[in-house]
Amino acid sequence: MDLDGPIGPDLSHPDSVIRLASAIHRFRCPEISPEQRISYERSFKSASENHPETQAALRKADTFRTDLADSLVLGNKKGAHQQVIKCAKEYLPLIHKILLTCKVQPEVARLDERLFFNWASGLEKSKKFIKSEALMFEMIMVIVCQALGTAGAASDACIAGDFPGAGRELKKAAGIMKFLAEDQLPKWISRGTNVEDKELPVEASVGICDSFKTLFLAVGQQMAIATVLVKPGIPNYTLVAKLCLGVAENLETFVNTIRSKAALQKEKIDPNFFTLITFQIGLHNALCLYFGARGIWEGKDKYGIAIVMLSEAIAAMATRRNVTSKGLPEISSKSPLKALSDDLTDMRAHMALVLREWEKDNSMVYFEAVPRSIPEEYKIKKGLMMMKPDEFSLEDVEPLALSLSEEAMTPNEDSDRALAEELQKRWNTE
Repeated sequence: MDLDGPIGPDLSHPDSVIRLASAIHRFRCPEISPEQRISYERSFKSASENHPETQAALRKADTFRTDLADSLVLGNKKGAHQQVIKCAKEYLPLIHKILLTCKVQPEVARLDERLFFNWASGLEKSKKFIKSEALMFEMIMVIVCQALGTAGAASDACIAGDFPGAGRELKKAAGIMKFLAEDQLPKWISRGTNVEDKELPVEASVGICDSFKTLFLAVGQQMAIATVLVKPGIPNYTLVAKLCLGVAENLETFVNTIRSKAALQKEKIDPNFFTLITFQIGLHNALCLYFGARGIWEGKDKYGIAIVMLSEAIAAMATRRNVTSKGLPEISSKSPLKALSDDLTDMRAHMALVLREWEKDNSMVYFEAVPRSIPEEYKIKKGLMMMKPDEFSLEDVEPLALSLSEEAMTPNEDSDRALAEELQKRWNTE
């Protein structure tokens, strides 16, 4: 005999909501032009010829730069982001050491061969290589490689279902972007770069780095939400609702920051990315209502309020009529969001099922009045942001030993060397 009666439909949150909540955009890494490979060993040949340790360091810098260039291509083609991170970490202390050497010994840090650093952005929709003779430009782009490689590793972890690991990587990426926005880039700008922001890869701007710090933290919190939802049992729905609202608020901050601080750079980024951001803001606002309603229902009280909150969540999850109305962007056959279409359909069906079951239970058991709108005291007015950027800093380094012969130090030296020295004073100070 069945003493428990018929078993109703499964109303637990579906896997589709986990996939929707953890949707992530994978950015490309910057790339070094394959057509022009520089050599520190050749460029500093005269100044380093009496210093074997310096020569060895310069050769190592050449090797590590080549390794980084190769890893960036591999990372963009095959997702080998851990290799990008490894190569950037190996090369960064050496370029930092070379930069410091030129700063403290400008009178002997003269070049036999000019250095041209040629980089293409990883964030821009079209690949265009930008050339600069600034060692600081080179170091900034290497740091960017570490940041975007780390964000790429987070994407890999997310796809593999390792949401905690993805969250940790995104906190690291946010910390690197924070360092660039608040330390390294302002330091370069304050010294006078003579290069306008619009001429540089978008990653080499304060506004982009500042906004992407916020973006990576928001996406990191998406991973935290997925971590909670993937665990068996009933989660703390009210907490999840606050986390979802925190994601939406931080994504809105990202959009506002990039519009106000990096409007020119924003136009160079693939608009499909911003379509995803708009979708995620709307989605997480809707999920805040959905999980908030579930939290109220699980509290065994205020069933009418739970029903109206879920009804509003369903309305917020619907396709919006136009760009200014509430709801989610339309997913057409050519939309960049097409991959999310099936999960969105499944989640909408689940929410409709939960609403029908709740309304049935309320009409037969609880008999609670359902208000026309959510009472103010039950609205979640402020989201919760639990993600903080990991601290990032450069390693302490010592300058390389350099010296020049008396002949090389005489006035009226070769004009190319004089130009190189002038460029180093102009570009290579921190």
